Amino acid sequence: MNRIPNAEEALWHLLYRYLWPFQYFRDADRGSKIERVQNYRYNRQHRGYLPAFGVKWMVLALLWFATGAVFAETLDLVVPAACCYISATGSLIVMFQIFVAWAWLAWFPERY
Repeated sequence: MNRIPNAEEALWHLLYRYLWPFQYFRDADRGSKIERVQNYRYNRQHRGYLPAFGVKWMVLALLWFATGAVFAETLDLVVPAACCYISATGSLIVMFQIFVAWAWLAWFPERY
């Protein structure tokens, strides 16, 4: 029976793969020195994908802020608005982490 790859993949797993960039990078702190250097070079080669992930998280944060504003201003619901603002702040933190990782990989060509 032929199956399409990932046809039965759960929606949460697809969202995880779409939003979280760090699964595509290698750990440059483990292994021998040669392996760490190779992993760091691999990460530098793939740093070009990070800005797209950062933009995704920025859009997600803007959506959370807009939803919180709708809850707070239009519907006068304080608790859902606060939850949206907290989620937006978390999204901004992830976005900054992604851009810092991109800048680190861009500006420091060799770690060792």
